[in-house]
Amino acid sequence: MNEAELRAEIAATLKFRNAADLRAEISDQLAHLTQKAGALLAAQAIFLVVDTWGLDHNWPRAAVLVSIASLVVAALIVLTLLRSIYLPSPRVDDESAFAFEDIFQSGRVMASRAARFNVALYLTFLSLFLLGVSISVEPFNRTSSFTT
Repeated sequence: MNEAELRAEIAATLKFRNAADLRAEISDQLAHLTQKAGALLAAQAIFLVVDTWGLDHNWPRAAVLVSIASLVVAALIVLTLLRSIYLPSPRVDDESAFAFEDIFQSGRVMASRAARFNVALYLTFLSLFLLGVSISVEPFNRTSSFTT
């Protein structure tokens, strides 16, 4: 969503809702997205362990290495979602313009974070797909995995 579209969406919404409610909703959505990012990061760590286990058990090296690389890139993207931000107060004199610009700033952060979350999620899906390919190409060698 570009700046003009975001501004138009906020203006349309403010015709029927008050600014404080909209600001609170965006804040709640940002908090929820941060929680989802933390959960995705934890899942990525588990998938990374499975990838390294697969490398040790002769799964197709190319697929596992690409899976690991996509997980690392996805994790770095997710880490950008977990940082704190400071939004300076809008520099306007009108109260309604202040509320609009304040909501716009938060909405811009939300849109940016949602886009990055989706990219990280799809990279994680790619990693899982490659993990599945690795498993199907090289079935488990149970005798060597569980012997002492």
